[in-house]
Amino acid sequence: MILKVEHTTLFQYDAPIYETATEVRLHPASVMGGQQCVNFNLELQPEASFFDYTDFYGNKVHHFNILQSHRDVEIVATSVVETAPPANKESLCENEIYLMDFSGQSRYVHFDPALTRFADEFRECNNALEQATAVCRHINTIFEYEPGVTDVHSTSAVVIALGRGVCQDFAHVMIAVCRNLGIPARYVSGYLYGGGSTPDGQDEASHAWCEVFCGPQYGWRGFDPTHKTLFVDERYIKIGSGRDYADVPPVRGTWKGVASEQLSVSVRVSSLE
Repeated sequence: MILKVEHTTLFQYDAPIYETATEVRLHPASVMGGQQCVNFNLELQPEASFFDYTDFYGNKVHHFNILQSHRDVEIVATSVVETAPPANKESLCENEIYLMDFSGQSRYVHFDPALTRFADEFRECNNALEQATAVCRHINTIFEYEPGVTDVHSTSAVVIALGRGVCQDFAHVMIAVCRNLGIPARYVSGYLYGGGSTPDGQDEASHAWCEVFCGPQYGWRGFDPTHKTLFVDERYIKIGSGRDYADVPPVRGTWKGVASEQLSVSVRVSSLE
Protein backbone atom coordinates (compact mmCIF):
# COMPACT_ATOMS: atom_id res chain seq x y z
CA MET A 1 0.00 0.00 0.00
CA ILE A 2 1.07 3.60 -0.60
CA LEU A 3 -0.24 5.83 2.18
CA LYS A 4 -0.07 9.55 2.86
CA VAL A 5 0.00 10.91 6.40
CA GLU A 6 -0.78 14.53 7.29
CA HIS A 7 -0.06 15.15 10.98
CA THR A 8 -0.62 18.65 12.42
CA THR A 9 0.30 19.54 16.00
CA LEU A 10 -0.70 22.96 17.34
CA PHE A 11 0.44 24.40 20.68
CA GLN A 12 -1.37 27.58 21.78
CA TYR A 13 -0.50 29.75 24.78
CA ASP A 14 -2.54 32.42 26.59
CA ALA A 15 0.57 34.58 27.09
CA PRO A 16 3.86 34.99 25.21
CA ILE A 17 6.54 32.32 25.68
CA TYR A 18 10.13 32.13 24.45
CA GLU A 19 13.15 29.84 24.10
CA THR A 20 11.11 26.87 22.89
CA ALA A 21 13.18 23.69 22.48
CA THR A 22 11.35 20.83 20.78
CA GLU A 23 12.02 17.27 19.62
CA VAL A 24 9.80 15.71 16.96
CA ARG A 25 9.53 11.99 16.22
CA LEU A 26 7.18 11.93 13.25
CA HIS A 27 9.41 10.60 10.46
CA PRO A 28 8.16 7.12 9.46
CA ALA A 29 10.72 4.35 9.70
CA SER A 30 12.24 2.57 6.72
CA VAL A 31 12.66 -1.13 7.42
CA MET A 32 14.80 -3.52 5.38
CA GLY A 33 12.46 -5.77 3.43
CA GLY A 34 9.40 -3.90 4.68
CA GLN A 35 7.98 -0.41 5.07
CA GLN A 36 9.73 2.41 3.20
CA CYS A 37 9.34 6.15 3.78
CA VAL A 38 9.16 7.59 0.26
CA ASN A 39 8.89 11.26 1.22
CA PHE A 40 8.83 13.36 4.39
CA ASN A 41 8.30 17.09 4.83
CA LEU A 42 8.28 19.10 8.06
CA GLU A 43 6.89 22.66 8.26
CA LEU A 44 7.13 24.93 11.31
CA GLN A 45 5.36 28.11 12.37
CA PRO A 46 6.99 30.33 13.51
CA GLU A 47 9.63 29.44 10.96
CA ALA A 48 12.77 27.92 12.43
CA SER A 49 15.74 25.88 11.32
CA PHE A 50 15.57 22.25 12.33
CA PHE A 51 18.19 19.55 12.60
CA ASP A 52 17.90 15.78 12.65
CA TYR A 53 19.71 12.80 14.09
CA THR A 54 19.12 9.09 14.69
CA ASP A 55 18.65 8.05 18.32
CA PHE A 56 19.92 4.92 20.07
CA TYR A 57 16.94 2.84 18.91
CA GLY A 58 17.26 3.89 15.29
CA ASN A 59 14.45 6.45 15.30
CA LYS A 60 14.72 9.62 13.21
CA VAL A 61 14.48 12.72 15.43
CA HIS A 62 14.08 16.35 14.33
CA HIS A 63 14.70 19.18 16.78
CA PHE A 64 14.38 22.94 16.65
CA ASN A 65 14.57 26.05 18.85
CA ILE A 66 12.43 29.20 18.70
CA LEU A 67 14.18 31.89 20.72
CA GLN A 68 11.91 34.87 20.06
CA SER A 69 8.63 35.54 21.83
CA HIS A 70 5.61 33.70 20.38
CA ARG A 71 2.14 32.45 21.36
CA ASP A 72 1.65 29.55 18.94
CA VAL A 73 3.75 26.68 17.61
CA GLU A 74 2.44 24.68 14.67
CA ILE A 75 4.19 21.55 13.43
CA VAL A 76 2.98 19.99 10.17
CA ALA A 77 4.52 16.65 9.15
CA THR A 78 3.57 15.16 5.79
CA SER A 79 4.73 11.69 4.81
CA VAL A 80 4.32 9.25 1.95
CA VAL A 81 4.96 5.65 2.97
CA GLU A 82 4.98 2.39 1.08
CA THR A 83 3.92 -0.37 3.44
CA ALA A 84 4.26 -4.12 3.01
CA PRO A 85 2.66 -7.20 4.59
CA PRO A 86 4.84 -8.92 7.18
CA ALA A 87 6.94 -11.83 6.01
CA ASN A 88 5.82 -15.31 7.02
CA LYS A 89 9.25 -15.98 8.46
CA GLU A 90 11.99 -13.59 9.41
CA SER A 91 15.33 -15.12 10.29
CA LEU A 92 16.86 -12.56 12.55
CA CYS A 93 19.30 -12.86 15.42
CA GLU A 94 19.51 -9.78 17.60
CA ASN A 95 22.41 -8.67 19.75
CA GLU A 96 21.81 -9.95 23.28
CA ILE A 97 22.82 -6.63 24.82
CA TYR A 98 20.29 -4.83 22.59
CA LEU A 99 17.55 -7.28 23.60
CA MET A 100 18.27 -6.63 27.29
CA ASP A 101 16.80 -3.13 26.89
CA PHE A 102 13.50 -4.76 25.96
CA SER A 103 13.52 -7.45 28.63
CA GLY A 104 13.10 -5.63 31.94
CA GLN A 105 11.09 -2.90 33.58
CA SER A 106 11.08 0.64 32.22
CA ARG A 107 9.37 3.93 33.02
CA TYR A 108 5.85 2.79 32.08
CA VAL A 109 6.36 -0.99 32.19
CA HIS A 110 6.25 -2.44 35.70
CA PHE A 111 6.42 -5.99 37.09
CA ASP A 112 3.99 -5.48 39.97
CA PRO A 113 2.32 -8.51 41.66
CA ALA A 114 -0.88 -8.13 39.63
CA LEU A 115 1.11 -8.20 36.42
CA THR A 116 3.00 -11.31 37.52
CA ARG A 117 -0.28 -13.08 38.30
CA PHE A 118 -1.58 -12.00 34.88
CA ALA A 119 1.50 -13.46 33.19
CA ASP A 120 1.26 -16.74 35.12
CA GLU A 121 -1.61 -17.84 32.87
CA PHE A 122 0.79 -18.08 29.92
CA ARG A 123 3.91 -19.65 31.45
CA GLU A 124 3.21 -23.25 30.49
CA CYS A 125 3.68 -22.59 26.78
CA ASN A 126 7.34 -22.46 25.70
CA ASN A 127 6.78 -21.08 22.18
CA ALA A 128 7.28 -17.30 22.16
CA LEU A 129 5.08 -16.67 19.12
CA GLU A 130 2.21 -18.69 20.57
CA GLN A 131 2.63 -17.03 23.97
CA ALA A 132 2.58 -13.53 22.48
CA THR A 133 -0.48 -14.34 20.39
CA ALA A 134 -2.34 -15.67 23.44
CA VAL A 135 -1.37 -12.62 25.53
CA CYS A 136 -2.50 -10.24 22.79
CA ARG A 137 -5.85 -12.01 22.38
CA HIS A 138 -6.44 -12.07 26.15
CA ILE A 139 -5.78 -8.34 26.55
CA ASN A 140 -8.06 -7.56 23.62
CA THR A 141 -10.81 -9.68 25.18
CA ILE A 142 -10.78 -8.58 28.81
CA PHE A 143 -9.72 -4.90 28.66
CA GLU A 144 -12.20 -2.19 27.79
CA TYR A 145 -11.26 0.63 25.43
CA GLU A 146 -12.15 3.89 27.22
CA PRO A 147 -10.46 7.24 26.51
CA GLY A 148 -9.97 9.66 29.38
CA VAL A 149 -9.44 7.19 32.23
CA THR A 150 -5.65 7.23 31.76
CA ASP A 151 -3.08 9.68 30.42
CA VAL A 152 0.27 9.45 28.66
CA HIS A 153 2.02 8.91 32.00
CA SER A 154 -0.08 5.92 33.13
CA THR A 155 1.96 2.81 33.85
CA SER A 156 1.10 -0.79 33.05
CA ALA A 157 0.30 -1.28 36.76
CA VAL A 158 -2.33 1.47 36.63
CA VAL A 159 -3.92 -0.01 33.51
CA ILE A 160 -3.99 -3.53 34.99
CA ALA A 161 -5.80 -2.14 38.06
CA LEU A 162 -8.33 -0.19 35.97
CA GLY A 163 -8.94 -2.82 33.31
CA ARG A 164 -9.49 0.03 30.87
CA GLY A 165 -7.49 2.42 28.75
CA VAL A 166 -6.39 3.19 25.20
CA CYS A 167 -3.94 1.80 22.66
CA GLN A 168 -0.84 3.09 24.47
CA ASP A 169 -2.00 1.46 27.70
CA PHE A 170 -2.74 -1.93 26.11
CA ALA A 171 0.65 -1.89 24.40
CA HIS A 172 2.36 -1.25 27.74
CA VAL A 173 0.44 -4.10 29.39
CA MET A 174 1.34 -6.57 26.64
CA ILE A 175 4.99 -5.48 26.75
CA ALA A 176 5.03 -5.94 30.52
CA VAL A 177 3.50 -9.43 30.32
CA CYS A 178 5.85 -10.58 27.56
CA ARG A 179 8.93 -9.29 29.34
CA ASN A 180 7.78 -10.92 32.56
CA LEU A 181 7.59 -14.18 30.61
CA GLY A 182 11.17 -13.67 29.42
CA ILE A 183 10.23 -12.52 25.90
CA PRO A 184 11.78 -9.23 24.69
CA ALA A 185 9.13 -6.71 23.59
CA ARG A 186 9.25 -3.10 22.45
CA TYR A 187 6.78 -0.23 22.14
CA VAL A 188 5.88 1.07 18.67
CA SER A 189 4.37 4.43 17.77
CA GLY A 190 2.74 5.12 14.43
CA TYR A 191 -0.54 5.23 12.53
CA LEU A 192 -3.24 2.84 11.37
CA TYR A 193 -4.93 3.35 8.02
CA GLY A 194 -8.69 2.82 7.88
CA GLY A 195 -11.10 4.13 10.47
CA GLY A 196 -8.68 5.73 12.90
CA SER A 197 -6.87 3.89 15.68
CA THR A 198 -9.79 3.35 18.05
CA PRO A 199 -12.00 0.24 17.99
CA ASP A 200 -15.14 2.29 17.24
CA GLY A 201 -13.55 3.98 14.24
CA GLN A 202 -13.01 7.44 15.72
CA ASP A 203 -9.88 9.35 14.72
CA GLU A 204 -7.05 9.64 17.19
CA ALA A 205 -3.76 11.53 17.24
CA SER A 206 -1.66 8.42 16.72
CA HIS A 207 -1.66 4.71 17.31
CA ALA A 208 0.51 2.43 19.43
CA TRP A 209 1.20 -1.28 19.39
CA CYS A 210 4.13 -3.54 20.22
CA GLU A 211 6.70 -5.78 18.60
CA VAL A 212 7.77 -9.02 20.23
CA PHE A 213 11.02 -10.83 19.52
CA CYS A 214 9.86 -14.41 18.91
CA GLY A 215 13.32 -15.91 18.46
CA PRO A 216 15.66 -16.20 15.46
CA GLN A 217 13.13 -18.23 13.48
CA TYR A 218 10.49 -15.47 13.47
CA GLY A 219 12.34 -12.32 14.54
CA TRP A 220 10.31 -9.28 15.59
CA ARG A 221 6.55 -9.66 15.09
CA GLY A 222 4.01 -6.86 15.44
CA PHE A 223 0.97 -7.26 17.70
CA ASP A 224 -1.91 -4.85 18.29
CA PRO A 225 -3.91 -5.72 21.43
CA THR A 226 -6.32 -2.84 20.76
CA HIS A 227 -7.87 -4.46 17.68
CA LYS A 228 -9.43 -7.87 17.21
CA THR A 229 -7.24 -8.56 14.18
CA LEU A 230 -4.34 -8.78 16.70
CA PHE A 231 -1.55 -8.85 14.11
CA VAL A 232 0.12 -5.87 12.45
CA ASP A 233 -0.26 -5.79 8.66
CA GLU A 234 0.23 -3.39 5.73
CA ARG A 235 -2.33 -0.94 7.16
CA TYR A 236 0.12 0.03 9.91
CA ILE A 237 2.70 2.80 9.54
CA LYS A 238 5.58 2.60 11.99
CA ILE A 239 7.26 5.79 13.15
CA GLY A 240 9.63 4.32 15.69
CA SER A 241 10.13 2.04 18.67
CA GLY A 242 11.64 2.03 22.15
CA ARG A 243 11.32 0.57 25.61
CA ASP A 244 7.97 2.34 26.12
CA TYR A 245 6.19 5.59 25.26
CA ALA A 246 8.90 7.67 26.97
CA ASP A 247 11.35 6.75 24.19
CA VAL A 248 9.14 7.70 21.23
CA PRO A 249 6.70 10.54 22.03
CA PRO A 250 5.58 12.27 18.80
CA VAL A 251 6.49 15.73 20.14
CA ARG A 252 8.37 16.66 23.30
CA GLY A 253 9.76 20.01 24.39
CA THR A 254 10.26 22.77 26.90
CA TRP A 255 9.73 26.52 26.92
CA LYS A 256 10.13 29.57 29.13
CA GLY A 257 7.36 31.88 30.22
CA VAL A 258 4.25 32.08 32.39
CA ALA A 259 1.37 30.74 30.34
CA SER A 260 -1.17 27.96 30.01
CA GLU A 261 -0.71 25.53 27.13
CA GLN A 262 -3.42 24.08 24.91
CA LEU A 263 -2.60 21.19 22.57
CA SER A 264 -4.58 20.11 19.53
CA VAL A 265 -3.62 17.35 17.08
CA SER A 266 -5.06 16.45 13.72
CA VAL A 267 -4.12 13.34 11.72
CA ARG A 268 -5.27 12.19 8.31
CA VAL A 269 -4.11 8.94 6.72
CA SER A 270 -5.16 8.37 3.11
CA SER A 271 -4.38 5.92 0.34
CA LEU A 272 -2.66 7.13 -2.84
CA GLU A 273 -3.53 3.95 -4.73
